[in-house]
Parts: sequence; structure tokens; C-alpha cells
Amino acid sequence: MGGLVRFCIKRPVFTWATVLVLLLLGVSSYNQLAVALLPKIDIPVVVVQTRYTGASPNEIEQLVTKPVEDSIADLEGLDKITSYSAESNSFVILEMEVDVDVDQALVDVSNKVKSARHKMPREIDEPIFRKVDVNAQAFMVIAFKSSLPEKEAKKTIEDNIVPRLSRVEGVGQVNVTGGRDREIRILLDPVALSEYSVSIQTLAAVVTANNITNPSGYITQEKDETWLRLIGEFNRVEDLDNIMIPTASGNPVRVRDLGRVVDGEQDVRSIARVNGDSVVQLRISSRPNSDVVKAGELVKRELERILKTMPEFTAEIPFDDTSFVESSVKNVLRDMGFGILLTVAVLYLFLKRFSATFIVSVAMPVALFATFMPLAMHGYSLNIMSSLGLAISMGVLVNNSILIIENIYRYRDMGYAPAEAAEKGTIEISLSVIAGTATNLGVFIPVAIMKGIAGQFLVQYAMTIVYATFFSLWVSLTLTPSMAARIKPDQGIPRLGRILCGWWDWVYSGFEEMFLFFLKVSLARPVITILAFLGLTFGVFRMGGLIGSEMMPRTDSGVMTTSITLPSNTPVWVAEDRAKEIEREIKRTLPSLKYVVSTVGASGRNQGTHKATIEAYFEEDPNRPSTMEMADMLRPFINSMPGVDGAVSGFRQNMGGGKPIQLVVKGEDLETLYRIAEKIRDRIRTVPGIVDAGIDVEMGKPELQIIPVRWRLSQFGIDMTTLSQVIYGYLVGMDAGKFRQDGFEYDIKARISPDKATDIFKVQDLPIMTGFGLMPLKEFAEVQWRDGPTEVVRKDRQKAVTVEADARYITVGEATANARKAIEGIELPRGYMIDYG
Repeated sequence: MGGLVRFCIKRPVFTWATVLVLLLLGVSSYNQLAVALLPKIDIPVVVVQTRYTGASPNEIEQLVTKPVEDSIADLEGLDKITSYSAESNSFVILEMEVDVDVDQALVDVSNKVKSARHKMPREIDEPIFRKVDVNAQAFMVIAFKSSLPEKEAKKTIEDNIVPRLSRVEGVGQVNVTGGRDREIRILLDPVALSEYSVSIQTLAAVVTANNITNPSGYITQEKDETWLRLIGEFNRVEDLDNIMIPTASGNPVRVRDLGRVVDGEQDVRSIARVNGDSVVQLRISSRPNSDVVKAGELVKRELERILKTMPEFTAEIPFDDTSFVESSVKNVLRDMGFGILLTVAVLYLFLKRFSATFIVSVAMPVALFATFMPLAMHGYSLNIMSSLGLAISMGVLVNNSILIIENIYRYRDMGYAPAEAAEKGTIEISLSVIAGTATNLGVFIPVAIMKGIAGQFLVQYAMTIVYATFFSLWVSLTLTPSMAARIKPDQGIPRLGRILCGWWDWVYSGFEEMFLFFLKVSLARPVITILAFLGLTFGVFRMGGLIGSEMMPRTDSGVMTTSITLPSNTPVWVAEDRAKEIEREIKRTLPSLKYVVSTVGASGRNQGTHKATIEAYFEEDPNRPSTMEMADMLRPFINSMPGVDGAVSGFRQNMGGGKPIQLVVKGEDLETLYRIAEKIRDRIRTVPGIVDAGIDVEMGKPELQIIPVRWRLSQFGIDMTTLSQVIYGYLVGMDAGKFRQDGFEYDIKARISPDKATDIFKVQDLPIMTGFGLMPLKEFAEVQWRDGPTEVVRKDRQKAVTVEADARYITVGEATANARKAIEGIELPRGYMIDYG
């Protein structure tokens, strides 16, 4: 070590050149670091989403979810399976072992599910496979309004605006909510179908076959070749009226004889609103490990260019999380800058020399900027954890240089020349400095190599401290003695230092006398001293057990979210009316309101016409109540709404997106599970500090169930799949090709006219084509009312119901412990169990 110190003292140019290179590389690396709220976490979770429009939760479970689960049950590295079967949607969530390569698992899952595709209904959409990214939540919401008709506006947004925003650097997904899609509808009269003996399958097939444009070969001549193309697509919607449909009698009829063709819109299943106006809403998510702040800036620029070229559209940005992310990270860096200045001031109070203070002050930023270089090499981002690591490292950055500079000046006060004092002072204490640094590394290196999700979350924090500590050691052993050797000698403490810091000597002498007093007392009474410290140690551990625990702190990010659930058979327009009531109450009672964004029908897994989410965004006003306090103000109104099960949250939800307190009841019978869950919910509702207790599934959704008589089906030559497809086509729509116009493509759907399908008791009269002609459905199936769930949840291929709740005024750990005590007396039937999440 002495050789390195002597070399740096004798070769100052080389030392400063090395420092300059590190500074340049550090500044360059800092500019390359992406800015994100949290570090990149590769959670080993794969999601399989499959849509089967119009299917009930029970049908989704049997026809889609179970085949998917069965196909991946033997997947290598699979840890847990959780599935959600809701109306029209199946979500299968696969939790893999921590050391599994998520990208390879995604490929394996895709291959296995596709190999089981033949076991599922043909009408399902192609399954969507994706891995979970904790940072891939929506960072921006854009609301569009247009002077165009609603169906044209949404199509233009989906086909022109969404692709442009999707190509922006850092953008992962752009999800569209609200608006209505154009749909060419052939609305059939069931009486006419029966009269002419025409099945809906035949009509859809004929319409599709008469609406094609295909290559038709080529003709080769002596000097050239000509390609032929058959142009058979419809140019006008009205053309569909005149298509001839064959009948059993041999006399074809036109489509208009069987119903009417309407250039209309799809049924409304979701609504998006901003400040009371209907809009088309875009939720933009980031790519994994991308710079969210940069992506947000680029999205805004692209949006400006889009609006300039499309004057029929206007746009607002009610939610922009990039400002919160940037301020969260920059606040840490800003506080770190203040810390550096405060450190310099404290250093001067003790050292009383500008020269010594200057040397240490230079060492801090050199080590700090050098730390950015390995962070960039590892692909880390500038996030809360890495910034926190830098902030905590400030003490380490300055500590090593302080020890060495103090020892150097001790030698200088003894009369040694600057160069000799720098060499002797550094070498003498270098071993102690290295030992102190090693103890620091010994704490954080094990944290950096932790396994699992916790390890991924903490690795950037730990490695930032490790690299900062290493560069601090390097600077203290090279740059600090090199600079100290070049500072001219002085005689004791300068006069200015004595003037500025004289008061501190007086204060410090008081502390010194107090310290000496306690030291003498401790040495005089060693037994009492040891017992006192043992008692203090016991008290620390005892008090530590009283501190609550939770995954993430609750921060006011300026967003308050209200989720409501109505009875499961509620139409979307009724849910919209209740959302409007909440919007009005928010505007009336809560201050500093900027935007109210409502999504009725919700989206993703949390979907259904009976659900709505209302998000309130507030100004950054230091005088307003916190979002948690405003959630408390709104909660009584939500709880007083009849028929509404609501929850209000004033802080960012955890990574899973659900409420932090979860009690999972597992078993086989869904109704039994729900009864147990109701008992748990009712008990924990009375626990102080627990709010918004609810159950993640709902029972009692009325269903009109069609129960086929199998021997009659066989007698009429009908299989179950065909029957399901026909009924689905009548009520939801059967694909009859595409209508193309002006570069856009629209679905053509054949279905029973809505005004003919409002009487649910006439479902049994739907005409079904059999080997003996058209027959009413009631000839081979019974129709009866039954209640069903809104969602079927399975965990590890076993049905489950989850009781969720939030904590207020106490930590999540305390609330969970209180909830466990509250439900201790509940008896579970054999084969049922409760897991605590």
C-alpha cells in the first residue's frame, strides 16, 4: 500500500489524469442512466390471458381455464398457479421458481398452451402471453375528444394514433378504453329464419364467401406476365342486403328478407370519462428497464405532432406519473447535494483549515461521480433504491478522507514537510482505513447477492454503496495524499479558522467535559455500566418488536382511487350513474382537484359492467390535505351508497395491485367458500384500523342456464360445440367476414335483432338447424334460472375466495395480526383452509 501512496504523491499529473478520466466517465454514465421509480425486478411470473366473448365465469373455467392449467401443470420450474375466470376472460398466472429464466418460461408456456388449443372453443381469441414487470404500470393517461362520430373517432385513434405512440422509445403498451367500435350488423328476425329454414351458420358462411378479394393466377405472354386478382369485396354496406342465401326449398332469399343490415356500433361494455365528459382513454405503460421520464417527454412531443396533423382531435393528460418519478428521484439527489454542503461546513468546524476542508470536499464528488460508471455498466437505473444508496454512502465517502487528512495534518503540526507528512500520515493509518471499509463491504455485499425478489429489489441499493465505498477508499489513498502534499505548510490553525470556529470550540469543550465525566463514572462502576448496557440492548430488541411492518411506505402521490362494485347483473349505464354521483361528491368536497377520471366497466381482470373505478388527481398544493386524509373524507359517502360495495385508497398500491391484507380461503365448493369468506369479512370489519374489507368474488349473479338433453341432441344430429356456437352467434354475434373501407377494417356480425332478444323467455324458441331442418331450442334443451359467481378463482388448481382489506392508522403487519386474532373462532369444514397473504 505504501508504494501506491508514494507513487501518487510523486506523480501528481498521473493521479489527476486518472481522476479526470473517472470524472468524465462518471458524468457520461450519469447521463446514460435511465430514470425510474423502482429498480428493474424480473419477477418470475407469466400471465396467460384468453378472451371468450360472452361466456360466463363457469364456462370460462371449464372450457378455457382448466385446459390451460392442465397443459402447463408439468412445466419445469413452476411454483404456483393462480387463475381467474371472469365474464369473457380467463387469466392464468404462473409463478415460477426464482432462478427460472422468465423469457424461456414464456416460450415454454406459449408452446404448451398452443398445443392444447384444440381442446378449447374455436371462438376464443388467441391467448396472450406476457411476463410481469413491476415498472410496466401505466405512467400516463391521455384522454381524447373528437368532432368525428364516436365510432370513427375510436377507429382513427386505434389505427393511427396508437401505433405512433407505441413506436415512441420506452413505450411498452398502449391500452384503449372507452368509445365505441364500428360494427356492420346483420340483425336477423328469428321468425323469418324459421319461415325460410335458414340457419345463422349458413347465412354467416355465405356472406363471408361473397366478400373476398383474392389473387386468381397469372397469364404469361411472350414478353411479360400479367397477374389476375378477383375483386369481390363489398364497396358499400348496402351491398350486403342483396346477397342471396340458399334455403331448404331451393328458392334463395336475400339477406334483407331475413333481417336488416345496420352500419352501427358494438354493444357498450365500458365507458371512459374525464371531468364529466365521455372520452377515448389511452393508458400508456413503459417497457422493462426503460427511462420513464424520457419516455414521458417523447410521448408529449409526439402527441403535439399528432394534434397538429389531426385538428379534429383534442387531448388532455390527466395523469402523468413521470413528474412524480422524476421528483422522487431528484429530491433524493437534491437532499444529497445539501448533505454535501452540510458535510463541508461540519468538516470546517472540526478541521478549522480551508485547505484540509477543500481536499476532503474534492474527494466526495470524485468518488460520487465515479460510482455512476459501474452503475451504468450493470444496466442499473437512477431510482429510489440506487439514489438512497448514494445518499447513505455520503458518510462513507467523506469518512475515509477525513481519517487520512486528519492524520496527515497531525504530522504536519509535528513539523514534517507536506510531502513527507502526506506519505507517513497516509501509510500509518491506511490499514485502519482499509479495515473500516472492509467492515462496510462485509455488511452490504451479502445484501447484494441475496436471492429472490427481495434480492433483486435491494441489489442496486447494496451495490451502489459497495462501489461508492470502494471509490471512497481509492480516492482517500491516492488523491487525498497527493493533494495534501501540494498544499503549502502552515503554522498551526489559521487566524480565520480560530475566529469562525471559536464558538464551536467552546461548545465542543462542554461535550468533552461531559464525556469525560461519564467515562470516569463508567470506569469506576463497571458492573453497573455493563448491566445498564445489557438492559439497553434488551430494551432495543423489545421495542423493535413493537414497530409495525409493511412492504412499502404510503406516500402522497396526488392520486386517490375509488373502486365500486354493484350487484353483478347491473348494466353499464347504471354503473355509470353511480360513478357520476361519486364524481359530483369529489368535486363538491375535495380541494385542489385537477382531474376526475372514471372507467366504467373497468378493464383487464377487474372487469364487468357492474364495476367502476374513479381516480381523482390533485394539484401539488402544500396546503391541501393528504390523499389519505381525503380518502377518509370520501369513505363515509361511499359506504352510505345503497347497493354499492366500495373501497377508497389514497396511496400507491403494492406491486400485486390488490389490497395489502389478504386472507385466502381454499376448498372445493364455491358456495361454501363464500359463506366462510363472509364470516371472515364481517369479523375483520369490526377490527380497529382495518377499512374497506371485501371479498374478491361475488355470488348471486343470475344466469339463464341452457341444459341440453344429450339423447335428444344425438337424435337430431347436433353436437354440443355446434349448439354452443349457434346460441352464442344468435345473442352475441357470429363472424361474417370483414368490411373494408378507406384503409380500415370492420367486423361484420350476424345476430338476432336486439329488439327480438329482449324477452329472455323466448330464448328457448331460438331456431337451431338440425338434420330434420330448423327446430326450436326447447326441443332438445331445458332453460332454467340459476345464480352463478362473477368470477371463479383457483389457486394451485383449487378453488379459492380471498377476503381483502386495507389498513389505516396502523401498519399492515399490525392489521394482519389483529385480523388473525379476530377470526380464530371460525370453524372450517374438513378439506378447507385459510392462507394469510
